[in-house]
Amino acid sequence: MSYHEKRAIVNMFSSVLVTAIYSVYLYIRYLAGGGEFINDPRFWGKAFLIFIPVSIVANIIISIIFTIHYRITTKEEEPSFSDERDKLIELKGIRNALYVFSIGVVLAMVTLVLEMPIYVMFITIIYSGLLSSVIDEFTQFYLYRRGF
Repeated sequence: MSYHEKRAIVNMFSSVLVTAIYSVYLYIRYLAGGGEFINDPRFWGKAFLIFIPVSIVANIIISIIFTIHYRITTKEEEPSFSDERDKLIELKGIRNALYVFSIGVVLAMVTLVLEMPIYVMFITIIYSGLLSSVIDEFTQFYLYRRGF
């Protein structure tokens, strides 16, 4: 497997892992608090705003660990340049991720129209972000694997 394929797999799993850990944390807070704040928009806004930097920092740390591990195990450096093919593959992954996230946001708005609780909207947005990240990395993995 190439460096790009391995990086896509690591990014996919790290996104799922970070979101799963944060979801468990929120669920534990829900159980500990007796569920009183489940419909509080301020709680969900705060949870969402905390999740973003936590996710970014965790992904940066995981990327650094991956790069160090890759260099130690293969005795190679990561590619220092990206050609037109790499940029095109990255753009196709971003395009697919934006489609998925846009559909997720529309679904989140539909939950409001259907008068579902506010937490359903926030959960839909968080998981559409996760799904879009996985789709981005899977698209890149698939295109690199296919040989584009």
